[in-house]
Amino acid sequence: MLRKKEDQDREKPQRHLFRFPHMGMWTKLRPGIWNFLEKASKLYELHLYTMGNKYYATEMAKLLDPKGELFSGRVISRGDDGEPFDSDDRVPKSKDLEGVLGMESAVVIIDDSVRVWPHNKLNLIVVERYIYFPCSRRQFGLPGPSLLEIDHDERPEDGTLASSLSVIQRIHENFFAHQSLDEADVRNILASEQRKILAGCRIVFSRVFPVGEANPHMHPLWQTAEQFGAVCINQIDEQVTHVVANSLGTDKVNWALSRGRFVVHPGWVEASALLYRRANEHDFAIKQQ
Repeated sequence: MLRKKEDQDREKPQRHLFRFPHMGMWTKLRPGIWNFLEKASKLYELHLYTMGNKYYATEMAKLLDPKGELFSGRVISRGDDGEPFDSDDRVPKSKDLEGVLGMESAVVIIDDSVRVWPHNKLNLIVVERYIYFPCSRRQFGLPGPSLLEIDHDERPEDGTLASSLSVIQRIHENFFAHQSLDEADVRNILASEQRKILAGCRIVFSRVFPVGEANPHMHPLWQTAEQFGAVCINQIDEQVTHVVANSLGTDKVNWALSRGRFVVHPGWVEASALLYRRANEHDFAIKQQ
């Protein structure tokens, strides 16, 4: 299947599927990557940062930037020489901005993991992990078929990279529109962009957290909803707009349905946060078992 895909990919103006025989691996670039890099490079100084080793980082830089114009040598690798690629179960366990020139107030990070940026979360735009190959799904313990197996892929025009590009374009515009560049801070601008996504949403969770949870406001889903502009509360009131639940039949869900409020799966919050736009509630409606 991969060889057939590779042959098809070679016929395209811009390739996305590559084989590295010397590393014993394949890599698949996310749809929209070339447009993203071209436009982002006109606004930002780009750095390539990977947990993989130096050899892997160098090969990926050649692939993404064959002319050396986008990164101009700004390639950072944190892995040891024994492990070529990024993975959650390998060391080192975190990244930082050491080696990245510029103030933290002017740095935007795009990564698929919050965990590896413990000191720079406010600079971070989190994107959904791109899992194309079957072995990648197994590696991360995910059920179901891979994108390769179902012969489906993200759409470049409105997928993850298109959403991220739109966000960093707005950050750049607002940063340089600031009355005093010395006081401009991408962290404040990014936080403001995030709060717009679920602004006006008043959320109650129903049986999403463990029974008896003493601090539901500490749950990642609650914190994500509030980070992206929603108001989260414990009990129903007439201003509630959304009930987030895993199944039908609870008192809160029945209340919402009787009053025409949205009843959505937790994935609605996650999708809204990852794509930086309020996800369509109907796509995440709880279905009858």
